[in-house]
Amino acid sequence: MDSYHLFLLLLGLYIAMLIGIGIRSSRGQRSVTDFWLAGQEIKTANIGFSSAASWLTASALLLATGLFLFIGVGSIWVWVFPNVAALLILAMLSGRVRNVPALTQPEMLEIRYDPMVRAPVALAIAISMTLFAVTDFIGFKLVLGTFFGVPPFYALLIMAVAVSIYVSLGGFRAVVWTDTVQFLFLAGLAVVVAFLAYKLPAANGTSMVATASSLGTQWWDLFLLGGLSGILILQLALLPGWVAEQDPWQKIWAARDNKSAKRGLIMGAVLLGVIYLACLITAVGLRSHYPVPEGEMAAEMLYLQFIVDSCPGALIAVLAIGFAAASMSCADTFATSGASCISRDLIQRHIRPQATMKEMMIINRVLVVVMIAIAAFIAYRVDSILDAVIIATVIGTTSYFFPIMGGLFWKRATKWGALTAVIIGGGTQIVLISYEKFWLRAPLDSISPYLTEHGVLVGLSLSAFFFVGVSLITPRPDPIRLAPFFPEMGAKVFGSEALSVKRDDPLYVKVRNKIEEKMVGERAHLHLRLDIEPLMADGGELEWNSFVKRIKGRHPRWFTPTGSNTVYRLSQADMQACVKMVRGDRLQIWLSTDPRLSQIEKEKDELYVSYLEIEETLSGLDLVVSPVR
Repeated sequence: MDSYHLFLLLLGLYIAMLIGIGIRSSRGQRSVTDFWLAGQEIKTANIGFSSAASWLTASALLLATGLFLFIGVGSIWVWVFPNVAALLILAMLSGRVRNVPALTQPEMLEIRYDPMVRAPVALAIAISMTLFAVTDFIGFKLVLGTFFGVPPFYALLIMAVAVSIYVSLGGFRAVVWTDTVQFLFLAGLAVVVAFLAYKLPAANGTSMVATASSLGTQWWDLFLLGGLSGILILQLALLPGWVAEQDPWQKIWAARDNKSAKRGLIMGAVLLGVIYLACLITAVGLRSHYPVPEGEMAAEMLYLQFIVDSCPGALIAVLAIGFAAASMSCADTFATSGASCISRDLIQRHIRPQATMKEMMIINRVLVVVMIAIAAFIAYRVDSILDAVIIATVIGTTSYFFPIMGGLFWKRATKWGALTAVIIGGGTQIVLISYEKFWLRAPLDSISPYLTEHGVLVGLSLSAFFFVGVSLITPRPDPIRLAPFFPEMGAKVFGSEALSVKRDDPLYVKVRNKIEEKMVGERAHLHLRLDIEPLMADGGELEWNSFVKRIKGRHPRWFTPTGSNTVYRLSQADMQACVKMVRGDRLQIWLSTDPRLSQIEKEKDELYVSYLEIEETLSGLDLVVSPVR
């Protein structure tokens, strides 16, 4: 069996394993939370492996090694440092992020600001995530083309079909578990190639130490790219976009508790550092054996050429599986992240807020496939890895970095400041990229070094200026918008509601016995499903929007900070512990709350009070309700 057919056999087995994980992950999925956040049950190790794998694509291995080859150690500021630093920064922010019960960043921004901010940010994130996924498809087609001469169309088709199947089946849980497997494959790839490259100097009659010393002070100069000011410009251009990138935020929300989220992200940063160290060793070894590449693209391809030159066919087939794992581990994450914004923030929020959970699960799966197909189509026509990554990053940086971070930490930030920052910052960046690509046809930094990375500093500065300036001249935000983000505001807005329920009442006992309870980390997940029936035999359905409007009018604690598809009974500052109501099936309402372990009994009372208020509201619509498991 030649290397290509061995690769196809191994790839078939590998994809079958991923699909098996997808099928297993699909079991018990009932809600959009299960699909997009894996039921918020992900542990530290899975978050760590997934965080590293989702930022370590096949493209990343080629790119990091290529930058070391072409530029030297100073290239860490272009790729390596922002990757590692972004995860460490997010680890520090994880506790604050988890306090907000959102599934996506745009949903969080609506809770903080206003509905008008949500849709533009959702579109910006979807575009960015699609471009990130493109880089993974590019890496995969380059690998199969170099190793086996596979035409780009077929390489992209193999990857698109495989990822579409297991992600559409298992959702985010499948993404996290397959990422764990995929990281082990790609880490093995990086270590094996580094070991082979480490032996190159000896084959040429020298040592790795001597080779490293012969590269010269310029190659080892950390400040080669413009000194401290150049480093600062690069970090301002890249780091905010990676900190604000949605996919690690979704891992924070999917974590079983704050501790798991924080430790998992730190673990991911450490794993990234180990892999990039392997890339550095590989680059030093390759410099002892090959001439200096003529450009960044040639440097990237040298990684693949070395494998072809040094490895027997069977090993090439095995290493190709490592590249497949690296590509899929990121494409699945980015496709899921982008599709969640389209599904949750556009379709469910604006187009079909009355959709049942079954309808939304179908929409979720279809959108994952669509996002993957779009990324594959773009990758078929594009070859530059770095360019696609940077464009995706700078659009995110200029569009929503300040609205997101300002919303978390600055009480004075307003919806008008956030919306203006998104439009001015993101719009400016898109114009700059368009001018550079279609009119100037040359990098903007050829005009000025301050226009590095597609002129991102201009877009970022305008975004910051308008965010702060417009916020200061517009009315202060409603305190109820601040409550979930700032504990002192929450205590002021909600106070403490003293519930008075008769726990020996037969109805209370009946409702309590129907509550599903699961302990997950520092919180519990409580669920109560309610069946609805018409009073009259010829009665109609539940008209969701009318029901929501009616219950809000009759019981003021019910609030819709993110649209009528999700209704909260705001009774306390801890919004995760507030009862949340969504439409289940056509004649079903689902209630849930995620209290801290010390609050479980109180939250069961909250669920009972919520049931009574729903029952009273539905009685006016000639509908009756009963709790079910």
